[in-house]
Amino acid sequence: MLGWQEIILILAILLLIIGPSKLPEIAKELGKAVREFRKASEGISETVTTPGIIEQKDDERKAIVNIATKLGVLTEGKTTEQITKEITTKIEKSEERITKTNQNEVK
Repeated sequence: MLGWQEIILILAILLLIIGPSKLPEIAKELGKAVREFRKASEGISETVTTPGIIEQKDDERKAIVNIATKLGVLTEGKTTEQITKEITTKIEKSEERITKTNQNEVK
């Protein structure tokens, strides 16, 4: 860990090299980078330290693939998101057909 003397020295050198007008802008970008790094590292540590997350995702994918197969959606080489979108589209089309059929029966 850096002491306050080292931090002051680093800031003074940065001030001389970069200039006072650019220093706040660089500090803001540095803060964003640190925040993004922390978010990313928290996500990785949650995945590593929480048992069962990978198995849970595998189980979810298997369930989605099972539903897709029953609906006649091809799953090979597709991501879970792509399969889910196709399932949703197929269900929406089925709902539209049912609605049209019901409207025709009422007429």
